[in-house]
Amino acid sequence: MNEIEPKIRPLVDALNRTGIARTFSSCEGHFAPDQQTIVDRNHAYVRFIPAEDCSLAQVENLLAYVLTRFKHQHGLIPVKLMAYKLYTPIEDERVEETFVLELHPFNRFDPPTANEQM
Repeated sequence: MNEIEPKIRPLVDALNRTGIARTFSSCEGHFAPDQQTIVDRNHAYVRFIPAEDCSLAQVENLLAYVLTRFKHQHGLIPVKLMAYKLYTPIEDERVEETFVLELHPFNRFDPPTANEQM
């Protein structure tokens, strides 16, 4: 599936427009009980790698900007935003490094309609 879900598309597009991030995976979150699987789907995310010729410092500055701007505009409610570097083992001696922006409902017991702002 190569289609970007509509509720996460603005964030995906914004990250790609920076010229610093190149996104490759995203999810708008799936909150209804019938949408739950063995994997936690009660959050939205975008995964990316640095764009060509971009440094780690540029990525870190972008993430710091996004996190602080989000907190300034929205505070801590209704969504908690976090960013981190994810290390995934690929082969015996190789680890893939990617970046993740995750959005979680502040209250995980909120009904799905409360999460429309994500």
